[in-house]
Amino acid sequence: MAQPKCYIFAGGGTGGHLMPGLAVAAELSRVEPDARVIFVGSSRSLERQVLSQPEALRFEHVILAAEPLATARRRPWRFVWRNWRSFREAQRLLRTKRPAVVIGLGGYASVPVVFAAQRLGLPTVLLEQNVVPGKATRWLSRRASRVCVSFEATSHRLSRTDNIVITGNPVRVEIASLHVSPALLWGESGGERAASPKTLLVLGGSQGASGINRAMLPAAEQLRSELAGWRIVHQTGAEQADEVRRQYAKLTVDHEVEPFFHDMATLYSTATLVVSRAGATTLAELACAGCPTILIPYPAATDNHQHLNADEFVAAGAARCVTQATDPADTASRLKADLRLLIGDADQRTVMRRAMSALARPDAALQVLAEIDSVRK
Repeated sequence: MAQPKCYIFAGGGTGGHLMPGLAVAAELSRVEPDARVIFVGSSRSLERQVLSQPEALRFEHVILAAEPLATARRRPWRFVWRNWRSFREAQRLLRTKRPAVVIGLGGYASVPVVFAAQRLGLPTVLLEQNVVPGKATRWLSRRASRVCVSFEATSHRLSRTDNIVITGNPVRVEIASLHVSPALLWGESGGERAASPKTLLVLGGSQGASGINRAMLPAAEQLRSELAGWRIVHQTGAEQADEVRRQYAKLTVDHEVEPFFHDMATLYSTATLVVSRAGATTLAELACAGCPTILIPYPAATDNHQHLNADEFVAAGAARCVTQATDPADTASRLKADLRLLIGDADQRTVMRRAMSALARPDAALQVLAEIDSVRK
C-alpha cells in the first residue's frame, strides 16, 4: 500500500500570505484525505491564531527562527545566524518528512524552507499574491517548478517566465462559494443585497489599519445624515478597537466594532459597500463576493505594491481608490467624497459589483492544486 504523501507549506506571518495557503491545503485535504500537511512559518501571534482555528487544527505547525531582510541592517550577525540555522533546520525537516512538494507562500518565513527544498532537488511551487512580486518570490522563482500568480502583469516582473501560471489568488471555499457570475447580475436588482440596514464594511487587513481608522471616524461624523439606514461594521486591529468603539458611540451611528473578524464569508455576503486596504488576498475575496469597494492602499507597502494592486481593480471599474495622505484630515476628506457618492448611488454600486465579480477567480485553489499535482514526486 502506498504511503500517504506529505506536503509542506512554507511561509505565513501575515494573513495575506497564510490564507491562500490554507485555501489550497483545504482543497488538498479534500482530494487526498490521508495527506499529511505541515505549515512551516514564523512565531507571529497572528499565524498562531489563524492556525489554531478549528478548520486548521488538522494541519501541523512548525516554527523556524527566520529573520526578515530588514533585520540585516540593524542586526546583521543575528540575521545571518538565525537564517542559516533556519535553513539547516529546514534541511533536516525535509529529509525526515520527504515531502512530495514544498509550497512557498511568500515572505521571509518561506525562504529557508523553499531554498532548502531546491537545494535537495524537491519540487517547489510558489504562490505570489501581488502585482509586484516580493523579494522572496523574485529570488526563489528562478529555480521553482511553478510560480502561481494572481495577475498577468506579475509575469513581466520576473526574470524567468516559462514556469509561470496565472491561477488567481486562492480563497477559502466558503468565500469562493459566494461568487455569482456577472452574467447573472444583470437582473432588475443587479445583485444589490436587499438588506435593512445596508452595511458599510470597513477592513484594515488582518492586523487592522490605524490610517483607515483615523480617516473613517471623521468621515462618518460628517456623513451622519447620509448614513441613516446604514450599519457600519469595522475591523480595527487590536490596539484601537476600544477607542474606535467609543467614537462611534458618540456619533450615535449604528455600528459593530471588533479587532478581528473570523467569519468573513458572512460579512462579505451582507456588505453593501466596503472600505479596505488593497492587499491581494483581501482583493481576491472581495472579487469573489462581488463587493463594491473604496480602496485605501497601505502607503508603506514594499514596492508600493498595494497601490499597484488597487490600480488593477480601479481600471476594471470595480473599485475607487483613495490615497492615504500624510495628514489624516486629507485622507478623511477624500474618503468622505467617495463615500457620499457611493452611499447615495445604488446604480453605481451595481456597476462596481458586476465589475468585481468579473475579476473573481473562485477556482484558484483548484488551479494551484493542479499545478502541485503536475510537479509532485
